[in-house]
Amino acid sequence: MKNLLLIIFISFFVFSCSEDDDTTSGPVTQESYVLPGNTFFPEGIAYHEKSNAFFTGSVTNGDILRVKVQNGEANLFAKGDLQYRGAATGLKIDPMDRLWVCGGSSNTIQVLDMNGMVLQSWNTKALFDSGFINDCIYDDTHIYFTDSQVKKIYRTTIGETVSEDMEEWLTFTDTQIPYGTSTNANGIVNTPDNKYLIIVVSSSGKLYRIEKATKAITEITLNTPVTAGDGLYLIDKTLYVSRNATGQIFPVTLNDDFTQGNVGTGFGSNLLFNTTIDKVGNYFLVVNGQLNKRTTNDPVLPFTISRVAIP
Repeated sequence: MKNLLLIIFISFFVFSCSEDDDTTSGPVTQESYVLPGNTFFPEGIAYHEKSNAFFTGSVTNGDILRVKVQNGEANLFAKGDLQYRGAATGLKIDPMDRLWVCGGSSNTIQVLDMNGMVLQSWNTKALFDSGFINDCIYDDTHIYFTDSQVKKIYRTTIGETVSEDMEEWLTFTDTQIPYGTSTNANGIVNTPDNKYLIIVVSSSGKLYRIEKATKAITEITLNTPVTAGDGLYLIDKTLYVSRNATGQIFPVTLNDDFTQGNVGTGFGSNLLFNTTIDKVGNYFLVVNGQLNKRTTNDPVLPFTISRVAIP
């Protein structure tokens, strides 16, 4: 009888812990994650390993959702209109567990804690006459932001506390990085050696290496352009480019100094104008943004995030 009671107690304890632990890394059966709302139009994504959840934001109203990776449970994390955020595009979670939010056409940059509270907010239109704050990436000391309409990159320091300062770190000319009339500088990554930033210009499909120490800009020579390049993810020397209009992700194998790249075969199926990507284990979480359906307002519903294996 004592042994039976012990077995029952242990079974109850194990079951209770597994139910309450959000960070558990059990088997994931989700192939896609459903997002609530018929006009959400997601764009950015950031995976938080500690909670085994990801965040995604709406370009329509700036709302941000938190979605559990294991079961797809989605909850409102931060409401855009209550935080004076009209849109949410690129997202990143820094080493201090803070969520950085690019404000797109609302021209804001914000940083939130894991309770969804705004720690700091910048009006980049007022500060720098910005055009469209698209995406961001951090290194050991700073976080950098692309502008799809104005030839600038902004940055602020990251540390234990959030700085109040935001700087216009880099301005460049049309000779250095030509801009077209549509979306220009978009996704951005930091190289593993911490020397360079790499950005993609959606309108031309070109990649550029920016040396952080000197601010020197070098076009990366490609065998073919990555037009419609959106979100980026870099693993060692392989740059993954989410190309929204193609409905696929393309690997670009880079050389040692990140000046040349070979564009490989695209992968991913049933993607819908895929925007940004983030890595979880051996697969990508891919945002089916459907931003090409915003003007006609006829997206495929529900909005989803796809789980795509990395070849």
